[in-house]
Amino acid sequence: MLLLTFAVCSAARAAAPKYSNEFLSVGVGARALGMGGAASATAADACAAYWNPALLTTLQPARSAALMHAEYFAGVAKYDFGAFAYRLDSAAAIAATFIRFGVDDILNTTDLIDKDGNFSYDRLSYFSTADYALAFSLAKKMKMAGRSLNVGANAKIVYRSVGKFAAAYGFGIDLGAHCALGRWNFGVMLRDITTTVNVWTYNADALAVPAYVMPSGDTITNSVPGSRTEVTLPKVTLAAARSIRFGNDFSMHAELGLDVTTDGQRNVLVSTGWLNIDPKLGVEGSYKSMVFLRAGVNNVQRISGFGSESHFAVQPNVGVGLRFMGFALDYALTNIGSTGVSTYSNVFSVSYGF
Repeated sequence: MLLLTFAVCSAARAAAPKYSNEFLSVGVGARALGMGGAASATAADACAAYWNPALLTTLQPARSAALMHAEYFAGVAKYDFGAFAYRLDSAAAIAATFIRFGVDDILNTTDLIDKDGNFSYDRLSYFSTADYALAFSLAKKMKMAGRSLNVGANAKIVYRSVGKFAAAYGFGIDLGAHCALGRWNFGVMLRDITTTVNVWTYNADALAVPAYVMPSGDTITNSVPGSRTEVTLPKVTLAAARSIRFGNDFSMHAELGLDVTTDGQRNVLVSTGWLNIDPKLGVEGSYKSMVFLRAGVNNVQRISGFGSESHFAVQPNVGVGLRFMGFALDYALTNIGSTGVSTYSNVFSVSYGF
């Protein structure tokens, strides 16, 4: 399956842009974000549908609901997530997930000047640009070589809107697998395994610039892009996790994840023209499975300095969590993916298992 994924990437890479549908790469759940996004081997609530749907078969208790709200860039961009997961029996589970990433109240000045050349601020309006995703998940526990292997899939619908100017619909499939070996957990997540294709439509009338707005001889226009399709290539996440107990009250959990992409060279730890590897590492300590402290690093980048000097930079993340009577409240201090350009954000999420 991994070889097939890389073959699909190689065949489609020339026509696909990098960073397509990136709002689906931000991550969900303050627990996982506090650990640097290392969660594809051990996500344990409704957030598992996002990180690795195969983990839905491990839900304890059988039902889980999760909500998250985050604001980035000093509150300009808002990210909302909600999910409900239900383990049907000991071997099957389903889930539904909703994600929205948007910037609201953007000033629209396209109608600021009337046909007589007058400025009228009454003609100003506002619009939103937002990305939406709705995913339905199915997971199944199987037997292979005498061991349990969990497999899962997401079928997701993507809708992207830029006010009245443009909109796109897309559809894609994710596949996941999980296996537990003693205190070790291993996970594989194949995002957009079929490639996710967004088909855009444009409102040429809304984009058009009236002739009376432009000075004589000016040819500036809001032209409609030539291509109406946007392809998101597959991304593979490999994860391994280990848990250690210290007596009856304390435990430690650590997880390593590797994001592998083939959509062109990225500024990550392993960076080539055809293959990129972006590691993320998270640790979590708990007391009586009620109080949790977390830390993680991710987003390793090479930063260029003056002349030929360069150095590696990493993004640190921290978080805390509380569990009581099925409720979980988690907090993370994290970034959207920068190593110093944008400010850190406070992320809260709540989940309930019943």
